[in-house]
Amino acid sequence: MAQAPPTPPPMSATELHDEARDSVIASSAESSDPTISSNTSGPGSAEPPSQLPAVQDIYQQVFPQLSDLAEQKNFIGITNIAEHHDLNGSNDKSYSRLLLISPLVLAYMVLDDLTPAQHALARLPENVSSHPLSHALAALLASALERKYENTYARAQELFQMSQQSDFPDPRLGKTVGLLVNDFLDAFRKNTFTLVSRAFACIHVTEAQKLLGLGRKEVLTIANNNHWQFDAASGILRPSNASLPALVATKPVPPSSVMTFDLVVNSVTTSEIC
Repeated sequence: MAQAPPTPPPMSATELHDEARDSVIASSAESSDPTISSNTSGPGSAEPPSQLPAVQDIYQQVFPQLSDLAEQKNFIGITNIAEHHDLNGSNDKSYSRLLLISPLVLAYMVLDDLTPAQHALARLPENVSSHPLSHALAALLASALERKYENTYARAQELFQMSQQSDFPDPRLGKTVGLLVNDFLDAFRKNTFTLVSRAFACIHVTEAQKLLGLGRKEVLTIANNNHWQFDAASGILRPSNASLPALVATKPVPPSSVMTFDLVVNSVTTSEIC
């Protein structure tokens, strides 16, 4: 007899809630037998059971706090709280775990701390890691790790668009993912701009567009704000060596960016280097 196709993972908010509820109910059923309970009760000794209350697992309980921290741009707070509950939580095969993992991975990416983001995704069981949202997070992380700039911006846009769809698992999760994706893009561009300004004496504007994922007008505006020189005839941009670019935060570049520095240099074609 042919086997039925596998059940697809839940995608709607109702499906996620029901999946988490059923998991909790199934766990509690192991320690009690409702048949025995009903048989030992005499006629009229108990009132008819009321409707089961909505059950929230730990991931659903913690998510509102992570969402608030995302709005406050407290990325370290997100990683601390999410890591604690992910490592100590139960029912880890629940799809509602994505309420915790999604902010955790994106917060690490904003902080340019990509190895822990990898570890967080690697901890997911097979059923959760096969979810479309998990795939989108993994694809974005892979591009960021390899510093495939154009792919990174494209996959970030895909994830953002996914999070804004009407059938996204949870509207507030969609809002939080959207916020964190934009925060990641801002941080990624700032780090890239810093590295470009240190790696090159000059660069063609088309290459700067690829590295920053922006149009010509936006790149020239950023360059002008950071006192870069632009030769319109040749299309060459010359970074200012006088000071650290104003676009970039003044904190030191993290050690992980040393490898990134080489990848930025290698990603620019020889023909576009002046």
